[in-house]
Amino acid sequence: MTAGRVVRTLKDGYWDRTEVVELGDGSRRVRKSAKGGGPPGPWGVAALRKEIAYLSTLPEPARAAFPPVLAAWDDGWEPASAETPQVGYEIPFYADHTDAGALARKGALAQAEIDLFQERLATALFEGVHPAAIGPATPASEPLSAHVVSVVAEALRALAADPDLESLIDAESIRLNGEPQAGPRAAFARALADGAIVAALDAEPQVRLHGDLLLENVLWRRADGEAGPVGPRLLLIDPVSVAGVERGPPLFDLVKYESYATGELPALRFEWLDVGGFEDRADYWSRIRWGSPELAPFRTFDWHTRFRRAFEARYGAVNRRAYRLIDGYFSVAMAVNTGGAQRRARLLKAVSDFNAAAG
Repeated sequence: MTAGRVVRTLKDGYWDRTEVVELGDGSRRVRKSAKGGGPPGPWGVAALRKEIAYLSTLPEPARAAFPPVLAAWDDGWEPASAETPQVGYEIPFYADHTDAGALARKGALAQAEIDLFQERLATALFEGVHPAAIGPATPASEPLSAHVVSVVAEALRALAADPDLESLIDAESIRLNGEPQAGPRAAFARALADGAIVAALDAEPQVRLHGDLLLENVLWRRADGEAGPVGPRLLLIDPVSVAGVERGPPLFDLVKYESYATGELPALRFEWLDVGGFEDRADYWSRIRWGSPELAPFRTFDWHTRFRRAFEARYGAVNRRAYRLIDGYFSVAMAVNTGGAQRRARLLKAVSDFNAAAG
């Protein structure tokens, strides 16, 4: 790790922290490193290590879509250790770029520039990242379907340790927003029962994914900031999913992108929602406050339609059952690392997704 003064924190994540640091010569870098002070979650440091390896071994043309790695370090920390993990890396600081999530939440761009953003993102991802080799497939390679099954099972076991959630997770049936639904474990089992989703996921091309394609993980240089620009117009950052996924069907990236671009994920993360029913443990409800001022920019501007069209032009029609299964997987995986209303809302979203995946 290079010596440097922390200028500001960009993101204080669940198990990592991203900061702008200033070196002795006055130059600045962005440093992403594992956090101490507590357990880094079930996948945290392993996912960060995968991220470093991903960025350090990018082939052309995928390399052009990401900032270069300027430094990286790893002390070999293991989960059983009581020490603070010393794992992280540094990339250039692009002063004239802003993460697209912040631009979306502020309503900072006109629709024409948002459309251009979606087109540039589709080009960078579908023509640069997805076609890039990630190593030959082997019979021992775990297909995404097997990964989803194992992570959902692990996440539901972890969530069942919460006494407020145990009865919901084990319930065969509940009511959610006034409708009868299977409980999360039961619904997930039903979604997999006919084998159609597994077959659909494993039949898709296996590509190099971004893996965590949120608007916040895309840097954009605004049209009104083009005087003296540094770096390309669009850059991808923070690849590899929460559970370490870097390879799989392209649908994985679409689901993650649309979760944020529609406003749903910000509503969950910032708790712009109402959730209840956990007291009587029978009639649950979860409602995003779509009329709230915080979500107004997502109602006013469209950050997803052009990207979806580009995806379908490239890969064909979206399998809705597989889409909902992956969406539910994201929800339960992140519920493990959150708490309060956000955890409950994510779990109830997974219930809805798994029931829809079951048909």
